[in-house]
Amino acid sequence: MLSATSAYDEIAHLMVSGMDPERLIAYEIPRFFVERYQVLVEKEKADDINPEEKNELDSLLMINHVISLAKLMAMKKLAAA
Repeated sequence: MLSATSAYDEIAHLMVSGMDPERLIAYEIPRFFVERYQVLVEKEKADDINPEEKNELDSLLMINHVISLAKLMAMKKLAAA
């Protein structure tokens, strides 16, 4: 069975293989998503988050994790070149 971690790694590898490493490292998550994440975290802390919002928060966390992994892989790729 494919674990979530290995699935994240696979997506990150795909990103690194298909993008210029410098461009990937420079990528910034759009401000809208950062602001939405902050709102959802506050709602979760206040125990005022509904299931749909919790799923949205989990998705944003997963996306951030994959992008972070891809950036690390791109940095290693550049360092090895």
